[in-house]
Amino acid sequence: MAMQNFEKSKFRFSETFNNSNTGKSSGSGFIGVIVGLTSVLGFISGIIGFFFGLNGMEIVLDYSTQLLLYSTLLLGARKVVGSFMKGEKTIEGENQ
Repeated sequence: MAMQNFEKSKFRFSETFNNSNTGKSSGSGFIGVIVGLTSVLGFISGIIGFFFGLNGMEIVLDYSTQLLLYSTLLLGARKVVGSFMKGEKTIEGENQ
């Protein structure tokens, strides 16, 4: 698959929450964005706490990194399931 250039004029933030094939809201997309924003806030607070010398900030940074990975998995799952629903791929990996 060839990479396409990103055109910011065609990007809509609402597409982050909606499935591209049906236009319906995606639960995993919504939760993925919320978890991602939470992890970014946790990471920033962990960095600030680390520089102020607060105890336990390594744990906060570790958990916020894990949350970011979960967010990525949720958003990626939405795209993979969407491609299966469109019929682009089957379970065997063949095109229809």
